[in-house]
Amino acid sequence: MDNDPKSFWRRSVWHPVKVALYGLILLNHFAYATPDSDSNKRVKSNEDSIPVIEIRAEGKPMTSAQIRALEEEAEGKPFDIKTKQLKMPSQACSKTAKRFDFVTFHYKGQLENGKTFQSTYAEGQPVQIQLKTGMIIPGLDKGLIGMCEQEVKRIHVPWRLAQRRKSSKWKHLPKDEHWIIFEIEMLHIEPWTIEKQFQYLDADKNGLLSEEEIVKEIRTLREEYGKSWHGYNIDDQEMAKYFIDYFADNSAKTVSKQQYESRMSADLKLAGSKKTKAGGSRREPGLGWIFDFDNDGSVTYDELSKASMIFKSGYAAFRDASSDVHNSDHEL
Repeated sequence: MDNDPKSFWRRSVWHPVKVALYGLILLNHFAYATPDSDSNKRVKSNEDSIPVIEIRAEGKPMTSAQIRALEEEAEGKPFDIKTKQLKMPSQACSKTAKRFDFVTFHYKGQLENGKTFQSTYAEGQPVQIQLKTGMIIPGLDKGLIGMCEQEVKRIHVPWRLAQRRKSSKWKHLPKDEHWIIFEIEMLHIEPWTIEKQFQYLDADKNGLLSEEEIVKEIRTLREEYGKSWHGYNIDDQEMAKYFIDYFADNSAKTVSKQQYESRMSADLKLAGSKKTKAGGSRREPGLGWIFDFDNDGSVTYDELSKASMIFKSGYAAFRDASSDVHNSDHEL
């Protein structure tokens, strides 16, 4: 066995911070008395007999990322959210928040030291989002699922589930806290339906979806909520035009409620008859619906990578190309 103390520190989990331990022990002879210059014996106090140990750290301090890595290594797995129910509604819970539901809630966000970094109560405006569509940090997207109306819950979110692109809604979210704490009061839950999705997209409530409305929604998601398809070089106008053409499937520049509901219903039926691709994320309603180019119910990295080119070519070109491939496969 290697008894070299330096080897011990190299093997230890604290290797990122090398610690040198220097001990200086001040003891008198048997910790009793020693002669002074006048040969008079002076009894030393107990304080003088206490060993003095100096500990000095060497090297750079550990980064937040290194500390998190050590903590998760000790835990044996990545940290997940922690929740505690603070208050249940006075009446029986008639509905709970599910994936893609539209929810409205108040929250108070705190740092680990208890300091509040944001409160919608103080701002006088609750938050409205659609769950599991990338409008909020992953930790809250997960923690809100299953909540009842009027329920109050405390959610501890670890760093890895608290990351978000800067946006007006989430501009106060801290970036380097190991944990941030939210107290959530669920105000209202609107279960997802195709009709509700259309109403959400129909900003001017005229019963039609236009390219202008879709472009506005793309930019609202990006600027207010930090939701975007960043890194895929997607043009807002080209994506909006593809969206309208996909649901109208003709030369019209708007999509009616009937057209939207008909296409969504057909897509859901088709996806149910196909095997979902491994490694894909579940197809999102709303703007993200059009990224599932093969209509199997999931969106892969490959589909996202090709989206810019497909949107630029337009829906008609993609539809014709897909039809040609299908006919060719059928003939074979």
